[in-house]
Amino acid sequence: MNVGDDRETHDEALCGNDGKLASAEAKNKPTRYWGFSPPIVYLADMAHHPSPYRLLPVLALSLLLAGMLTTQHSCAQKRSNVQVLGADRLQGSVVGDMDIRELIGNVRMRQDNVLIYCDRATQNITRNSVELVGNVKILQDTLELRTDRGYYDGDTRTASSRKGVYLNDGHVTLTARLGTYNTGSKIADFLDDVTIEDTAATITARRMRYTRDSSLIVASDSVRIQFKDENVHIVADSVRHYPDAQRSFFYNDPVLWQIDTVHAELNSLGEYDSLEIDTLNIAADFMQALRDSSNIFLTEGNVRIVREDLAARSAIAHFLRDDSLIILMGEPILWYGENQITGDSIAALLVNNELRALDVIGHAFSISRSKPSEQDTLYPPDRFDQTSGKKIFMHFEESSPQRIRIEQTATSLYFLYDEGALNGVRRESSDLIIIDFADGQVSEIRSIKGVEGAYYPEKYVTGKESSYNLDGFEWRDDRPLMIRSR
Repeated sequence: MNVGDDRETHDEALCGNDGKLASAEAKNKPTRYWGFSPPIVYLADMAHHPSPYRLLPVLALSLLLAGMLTTQHSCAQKRSNVQVLGADRLQGSVVGDMDIRELIGNVRMRQDNVLIYCDRATQNITRNSVELVGNVKILQDTLELRTDRGYYDGDTRTASSRKGVYLNDGHVTLTARLGTYNTGSKIADFLDDVTIEDTAATITARRMRYTRDSSLIVASDSVRIQFKDENVHIVADSVRHYPDAQRSFFYNDPVLWQIDTVHAELNSLGEYDSLEIDTLNIAADFMQALRDSSNIFLTEGNVRIVREDLAARSAIAHFLRDDSLIILMGEPILWYGENQITGDSIAALLVNNELRALDVIGHAFSISRSKPSEQDTLYPPDRFDQTSGKKIFMHFEESSPQRIRIEQTATSLYFLYDEGALNGVRRESSDLIIIDFADGQVSEIRSIKGVEGAYYPEKYVTGKESSYNLDGFEWRDDRPLMIRSR
């Protein structure tokens, strides 16, 4: 059954062609009945019925006149009503001062470019709203919204539901326990168990807003994002995600995990059982993911990085995923094994998940805990091998140092051993120092140009080890640990 919208006729009874009230004509307009009993009583018919409105004081009359002026304005800018396109059954009634329609079976409705479908609907013509029940579907251009039970407000152009919501617009798929969608602004606000999925990522959160025109997703409260084409997982307090621009901004202590272990999975506590194996962990105050051709993660504020026996701290860090390169700035410090590196900036290159190279620029300083051999598990107290210069370049194989190159005002300090016995300390300075390693131990030190050096026998060193430290020496104990969960 196709049903026209009698509200249009009612508006015409109140408004003339020029938008002025036509109450005189409306008074003489015969009462119209539609659907089934009880009949609808139009506002224009109220003059013929006893009404408490006649007893209202002057204030009420003033309010009524104000309402008439508002009606004149709405006539000039005609209200967009929800129209009924069809239903199997329809009946009308008056509840209080509200005109009500009940539509049952294959309900089809429309407001401008919005189509509404459901099994049953209760339309409040006076308020321009509809309660929707059963297989609810709302369409607008490429968007489809589905729910079991919902409400549509024609004046605010807002659809809402508290019975589970599904939204798909061809760009994202969004589900939640409850939510609203405004067909005018094209903004969706969802709450509780919210999941949104696009071609690049899946985001879960307790609260989420999706702005279709700007392709912006704003999520807050227990946010988790999983990038699909890579093994990166981030949790944060809030996130701004732009699917089309492939950019994401994470706020309030975000934490990133890059899981390279094939079988690493979350357990029932939301933790990774095999987290220590081939896993990169980055935490900071703020994080930005640029997932276009650059594929870079930018982090700022109290940055902490952990991967196997490598760890770092800095004010700023850039993680270039395609190059497996980590760049640290802002008082950076990096640890690998029992070694500590500081400088104005540090670049760490990872190859096959192993440390391959370190470039330290500006006030470069390297400290290693000294021991007689690689096989020894105990370190002599207060003995640290050290190098310093304006630049330090380090090359590694299987995460073990192979060569260190110190440039410009280069200085080195190494404690010596004779078949495991303590054997003094050697200090050198020059324009360039190259240190080669074998089996994890120093095999050769070459000083080039402007060489100065000294050897101090063990009898002058024992108990006074710290007095030989290079200027700027500071062994720190604030090495960050792996963050298992949030």
